[in-house]
Amino acid sequence: MPEGLLLPMIVAASSLPAFLAAHAFARDRRRLATLMRLVGFAILAGAAGLAWAGGDRTRMLAVAVMLALAVNGLGLVVLVDALRRRRDGPR
Repeated sequence: MPEGLLLPMIVAASSLPAFLAAHAFARDRRRLATLMRLVGFAILAGAAGLAWAGGDRTRMLAVAVMLALAVNGLGLVVLVDALRRRRDGPR
């Protein structure tokens, strides 16, 4: 494996739990499944960004910040959705 691709490969592999969760929720929690797929794709985009950044620390930092914002933003949407479902009851 070429040097510099280890970190992007690890980040890409970390998207697997999000896709597995999306698959688990696909039948009865379609919105949550869609959000988890978006989390998985955001992580894959971050891995591609890290591969693009190579060894440039400034680019790597920019990709890491954008990845953190995307994943945590989607996490907040998941949290708000779960709280709303708890408050309103099952639909």
